[in-house]
Amino acid sequence: MMKPILVAIAILSVTACTTVAPPPVPPTGPPAAPEALQAWSGETPLPAPPRIRVGLGSDLPAMTFPRIEGGYVLLPDPGSPLFTHRGFTLSGPLADAIIRHGVQVAAFSDRASAEALQQRLAAEDVSSRIITAAGSGLLLVLAGDFATSQEASGLREALLARGYPSDLFVTRLPSEEGFEHELRFEDDEDQSRVFRTRNLLVFAADGGVPILDHRYRGGASVFINDRGLLNAINVLNLEHYVQGVVPKELGPRVYDELEAQKAQALAARTYAVRRMGDFEREGYDICPTPACQVYEGLRAEEPLSNQAVQETTGQVLLWQGQPIDALYTSTCGGETSDVSTMFPGRDDPWLRHARCVELELAHIHGRRESPVLQPIELEAALFRATTGIEEDERWTSAAAERAVREAARVAGVTPSRISATSTGRGSLLALLGEALDFAALQRPVLLPEDRHYFFPHGDRQTIPFLAAAFINKYQIGPAQPLDEASLGRMMPRDEFHAILRGWLHAQRASFEVRGRIETLEGRRISLRIEGASRQYTLPGGIPVYREISGRAREQATVPVMIGDRARVVQTRAGRVAALIVEANYDGAAFDRTSSYSSWIRSYTAGELAESIRRRQPIESVADLEIVNVDAANRIAELIVRTEAGREITLRGLPVRWSLNVPDNLFSLVRSTDPDGAKRFTFYGKGWGHGTGMCQVGAYGMAFRGSSVEEIVKHYYRGVEIGRIPE
Repeated sequence: MMKPILVAIAILSVTACTTVAPPPVPPTGPPAAPEALQAWSGETPLPAPPRIRVGLGSDLPAMTFPRIEGGYVLLPDPGSPLFTHRGFTLSGPLADAIIRHGVQVAAFSDRASAEALQQRLAAEDVSSRIITAAGSGLLLVLAGDFATSQEASGLREALLARGYPSDLFVTRLPSEEGFEHELRFEDDEDQSRVFRTRNLLVFAADGGVPILDHRYRGGASVFINDRGLLNAINVLNLEHYVQGVVPKELGPRVYDELEAQKAQALAARTYAVRRMGDFEREGYDICPTPACQVYEGLRAEEPLSNQAVQETTGQVLLWQGQPIDALYTSTCGGETSDVSTMFPGRDDPWLRHARCVELELAHIHGRRESPVLQPIELEAALFRATTGIEEDERWTSAAAERAVREAARVAGVTPSRISATSTGRGSLLALLGEALDFAALQRPVLLPEDRHYFFPHGDRQTIPFLAAAFINKYQIGPAQPLDEASLGRMMPRDEFHAILRGWLHAQRASFEVRGRIETLEGRRISLRIEGASRQYTLPGGIPVYREISGRAREQATVPVMIGDRARVVQTRAGRVAALIVEANYDGAAFDRTSSYSSWIRSYTAGELAESIRRRQPIESVADLEIVNVDAANRIAELIVRTEAGREITLRGLPVRWSLNVPDNLFSLVRSTDPDGAKRFTFYGKGWGHGTGMCQVGAYGMAFRGSSVEEIVKHYYRGVEIGRIPE
């Protein structure tokens, strides 16, 4: 429930001195407006139909509209439109009613759970009621009825002692006093009147209207609810509403495919049309939270999502000519489920199991096969690809000198003295110190104390130590710990080449461009980089690597899926030296780019009991048993074994809610902590109810080239795209 707005009325008292007149006080606040309310002769600024009402807040004692440029148009029902330049406050009939207190026991998105809890409280002789919170759309279960918050705290403590969850809190109860449908109007110049109406519409004459500290398209409906308090409602055109939903449900800055945004617009618009009037008793149609669909109005809008809404204006998803209940889920984990899995008792024919995966692989031809490379080995190999040094060159001091020359050439640097007496670490660090000036470069930027910190042992004034200090300071490469004894040991070729590769990066002589593979045609590859497409032609004979979980291997033929990330290694001159394809460790699913494509949750039995207790009266968890899974491996039914062998059966969404996991799609591991506590670890994927359109999957399909029609018909079986029925 949203906290009530507190309306503070400041009373300015001025005392006069009998001997000295006070200095003039400059005026403060907004300039006076000549009239509080006047007849409005202009066009009534009602939003164009179809309209929708979004509940933004509930049970408010009052609503304040600050003074704005252009003023407000007020439309009472019934009544003629009025205009005011002033800011004002509207108070509900029971804004000053005697306050009673109770305990909010829980908030649910489904009525069945709320009523089950109410029955449980009644069985324990605790009175309760269920009310709807407009700001969230949740059903609040409120227990008790007390004159003071201290008395209500006693009930809270008693409920906690009976095993109810620890997040109970004392709250103000809706008043049960009788009242008339009257709104008290008082402006910021202390003029007042009473509107005898249950619903007053407020519009900003020049644009968006401020409601609860944010501006919205359309207008505000100030509605007196059945409890004598106010519900804050945004009344606006349906298309403008969808513009405030799409970017919150599928962020266009991340999911920047127009066809996916259009699919989200179709689903959001259809869902809203189907749910019109769900909260009619509260004066609105839909709530602005995930309990319905997320809406944030003007402040949420983005150009790409607005384009998607405009290009699908008036279109909805139809089954036999009627709008469907277009459920959608954030991340389905590669497969959606029949609606009956998560919503037992439902059997909508368009909400069926759908696979959210497509294994269509392209291939890029490389040079050869290699073993799996450690990170230092990959860096060294990329240096050789950048400079053209042979992979199988014998490692000698002359080879080290040649590597420095080639690095200097690529970087456009004229090296100083190039001379190595051996491949020992001391000799090669001296080579870098002199030829590439590492020793001289460190002098202005490293303190003697820095060198001592890096190298507690050895002569820190010699060129090898000075060069190594510079390498460490700027993280140029994998310089190993140095002491006097290590200087004579051989430096492996890969270590030396990796240092030179790091130096080329620092000089911006070689760099990597990272993006997602959009298209692949022969040796031409297109990457999506920060919303823009960039094309590259891969020369023949360059190495191509496939990397997964940080381990890379050069391959003669690299499998590629559109949407994989890749890194193009380039020189400053524009030559493509290598390609690294990043295989996605979350596999081939359309929704694999979601952070919920894989997740782990681990709880002790006590922590699980606390979570389950929000819905079920239990004291402890002894075990969990998975009873039934569906075709997508989503858990349809689970048994919780509690104290004394008692069993509680969970079906559908309550599995996810009770266990506090993102989805019902998981594997379960039981273990025991050192202190003997039972532990349950869930390895899962997916986020949401797993039914209907997979939002991130829609983006994956769009990225692979699917149209909006292909996307929605993949997830909603047998539907057609059509106009909103009259």
